[in-house]
Amino acid sequence: MNKKALGVGMVLVLSFLAVLAVMLNPLFDGKNFVAYADDRFSAYAKHSSYFIPEIKSRAEKLHSAISLEIDMKDVESARKTAMLYANFAEQKGSKVFINGKLGEILVLALNDADRGYYNDESYFKEKYGMSAKEALYLWHTSLSAIAKKLEQEGRFEESLFIKTQVLTRGVEPAYNFYGIDAKPMDAIGGTLLVFYVVYTLWWGFAVYFVFEGLGISVKKAESKKEV
Repeated sequence: MNKKALGVGMVLVLSFLAVLAVMLNPLFDGKNFVAYADDRFSAYAKHSSYFIPEIKSRAEKLHSAISLEIDMKDVESARKTAMLYANFAEQKGSKVFINGKLGEILVLALNDADRGYYNDESYFKEKYGMSAKEALYLWHTSLSAIAKKLEQEGRFEESLFIKTQVLTRGVEPAYNFYGIDAKPMDAIGGTLLVFYVVYTLWWGFAVYFVFEGLGISVKKAESKKEV
């Protein structure tokens, strides 16, 4: 037994647990450290996922027309979806018939995604009479169906643009990060990243020294000699 190594290990373990106890208390803006850090990183992630102006600029250049129908599975969803598409759509039962220039339709979706990104609930309530997340969900569902239809028609470039740009980089971040205020990476974020690295190493060294002190070690098995 190596008493010195064991002593160092125990000090590291106890100090690690003491810091953990502090982290579990609501001392960080009324939250525990884990919740606080998670909120900060979500805010940083949201800030770095804002591409709507860029995508909208590209969508405005799409002048091709579409004429198709999508099935929203139920009448109420179809009714609400038709509201989103304004004059470009007509509801018939659970189906929505869409006619118009693809670029103009996508701009409508991106305008709503932009308001969703900025957590503007009143915009959706006043315009559609529904919540922001419901409207964004219906945009995602309907545009996914449109992309699939275009793919079946052999219009792969337009379908891919909807899936990889409008949905993945526009509608989805607005939906997933809704309610979170975006923040650029700052000194607090950098400090949190450094702390996570140090705290992880802290526990690693604690375990290492405790094992070293107790005489527990992992050695590579000796290779057997063939006769």
